[in-house]
Amino acid sequence: MSFGHEDNLAIDGETFGTFIHEDIRSDSLIKHFKGMDYVFHFAGIAPLPNCQENPYEAIDVNVAGTANVLEASRRNNVKRVIFASTSAIYENNKAFPCREDFEVSPDLIYATSKLQSEMLCNSFSRAYGLETVILRFFNVYGPHQDFRRKQPPLIGYIIKSLLSNECPVLHSDGEQRRDYVYVDDVLDLCRVVMEHTDAPDNVFNVASGTTISVKEIYQRIAKEFNTQITPTYNESSKFWDKYPMLFAGPKPLSLERVDKEVNKYSLGCTLKSKELLNWTPRISTIEGFRKVVEYAKKLGG
Repeated sequence: MSFGHEDNLAIDGETFGTFIHEDIRSDSLIKHFKGMDYVFHFAGIAPLPNCQENPYEAIDVNVAGTANVLEASRRNNVKRVIFASTSAIYENNKAFPCREDFEVSPDLIYATSKLQSEMLCNSFSRAYGLETVILRFFNVYGPHQDFRRKQPPLIGYIIKSLLSNECPVLHSDGEQRRDYVYVDDVLDLCRVVMEHTDAPDNVFNVASGTTISVKEIYQRIAKEFNTQITPTYNESSKFWDKYPMLFAGPKPLSLERVDKEVNKYSLGCTLKSKELLNWTPRISTIEGFRKVVEYAKKLGG
């Protein structure tokens, strides 16, 4: 429970599933996989600055934790493991839309840990015949997105600010564009790859195949809140100022690298998912943002 909240396991006041409060690095993880057919490995440390600030913990959780999940799956004869990777793996790519067969060379800790985990999935698949599917999530958003943590994702941060009637501080000029995909579309693809015969040993982008700018995102969310609050825009290099340790010492994180991350463009190609799995995203950002704001208002008062 380093991130996230147990209320994410409730829909309209009713809980679902069985919640086991366990660390994916634990030796006892193996007992929970007994009799399981499919494992969706979504656990990990995702916020980029947290991973950058504590690389040991990020690698321990994201990489060693993945190894533990794969080993527990192997020893319990799990049919298939679906691993949540990230579009951040493409962070240094310059060709768009990004395809799954692109060569990648990430340098930030979070993306590097996910690439290492992908390598582990491939290793267990080749060495043991454990079926694995790698899903590279682009910017996933939805009603249960965590807007209460120290550095929420953009949509969560805007919602958190407007719920408190505060002026959000955004970075750069607001024209930067990224690919956002709604959680229902994500879950549809997860259900497909769980049993589809063409899914194992493959990597799939989980994207909308379209982009939207920071300014457009803010305008749509502000419209749902019926507010006239105007955001302020700060320099890109100040994006991670809440993490001063990154910039301390004789070898600080490059401000140019922070600026590059803030202004990063992302767009995913979904052709492979369409051709192999007959999957295409369906939820528009207009509909998606409306659902997100409705839930946040209900949860956050």
